[in-house]
Amino acid sequence: MKWLISLPARFALMALVCSPVVLAQTPSNIEAAEYDPQGDRWFVSNGSSLLVTEDLGETWGFFGEAEASHGMEVMNGVLYAIGQNVIRAYDLDDATLLGSLAIPNVGFLNGMGNNSAGMLVVSDFSGGRLYSVNAADPAAMTHMQLTGNLGITPNGVVIDEANNRAIVVCWGNDADILAIDLESGEVSTLVDGTGLGNLDGIDRDGNGQYYISSWSPTRVVRYNSDFSDAEIVLTAADGLSSPADISYDEGADILGVANSGSNEVTFHSFGDPINSIEEPQEWSAVHQGDRLVLNLPSGRMVEWAAYDATGRMVQSQQEWLPAGQVNMAWPLASPGGVVVIQSGTAVLRVR
Repeated sequence: MKWLISLPARFALMALVCSPVVLAQTPSNIEAAEYDPQGDRWFVSNGSSLLVTEDLGETWGFFGEAEASHGMEVMNGVLYAIGQNVIRAYDLDDATLLGSLAIPNVGFLNGMGNNSAGMLVVSDFSGGRLYSVNAADPAAMTHMQLTGNLGITPNGVVIDEANNRAIVVCWGNDADILAIDLESGEVSTLVDGTGLGNLDGIDRDGNGQYYISSWSPTRVVRYNSDFSDAEIVLTAADGLSSPADISYDEGADILGVANSGSNEVTFHSFGDPINSIEEPQEWSAVHQGDRLVLNLPSGRMVEWAAYDATGRMVQSQQEWLPAGQVNMAWPLASPGGVVVIQSGTAVLRVR
């Protein structure tokens, strides 16, 4: 299942007192999206500023005076953001600037990944190099050159901690996917020619699968953990437009995509409202017009919850229902969505 939320055209003007967020902003010049599991919110680079949403893009606000033009990473209570070739560290609680790092002689810092232990890996798009950054102390960040000029253009970065490597997607025609050892800087090719042009973002889900955005054609492709198999999971029909940097919320199985062509962040779900389903044989439920019809062989306690097309629960109820046919009003006002009905350990989904 996948779903899409696009930013609305208008926003109500509001302000949050004693907060780094001021609402009622519209993203523009966007390049990167980043999920913050600590605050259950999303950041997006916004040219010379940095925006944040806590409601999947229905409203956006400034994250204090922070700025980000390209890649971002949340690590250990800190948001690291690239802004015009400077890496800045911001406190997640109040957007305070904790430190900054300017790497000499770089061309264009673009993508960034982290290993959760204080290391960042940053791509120099025009310089063709990768740098590692020791960010364990945000106020005293240091850097090292991880690779020489690769001869191709590195873009998005994610860290594969289990194998101590950075995985990098590249720009250009029939672009490659590379792996770089974090200790030696040794470069190997995971995919020699993806058949895709201008790879931009990469992130990984909780199952070890990798999501990669491309501009030509407009796609998000999902690779398995060893990059031996790939499938197209999103296209322009899903709202993509020059999809740039991406981020994956593992808890909710939601992929956030910064669409630089439309200046919209779209959110796509790859999970179900519930984790497991048992299809009971002794009772049934069906959606008929504006009714939800249940057939029960005996009276029983039933719990149900209605999820709209965005995956949000909009109604729920627990009640005792008698044996036989039971007619209820269909609880969803708009098309799409699912009603999950549970009795004991048995679960049904009705669309």
